[in-house]
Amino acid sequence: MRATIDLPDTLFRRAKAVSSLQGTTLKEFITRAVEHELAGSAVRIESRRVEFPLVHSKRPGSVRVTPDRIAALLEHEDFDVSS
Repeated sequence: MRATIDLPDTLFRRAKAVSSLQGTTLKEFITRAVEHELAGSAVRIESRRVEFPLVHSKRPGSVRVTPDRIAALLEHEDFDVSS
């Protein structure tokens, strides 16, 4: 994937020089640097169960849910100060 990044001139020159001394391309050098940073990263994406708001009914399965009804319920929930 291609990406455009804006590096300070001094950082770019240093990276280019070090990659040249190592006998690699700047692309390979930057790729290794990013991989190194990501390997030490403690950021983890955890999945979690999401609970949706319930629409109560006296006869379960008989509620007609429309976008307008959902919007009205959400608006009512925003202004409900009893909880």
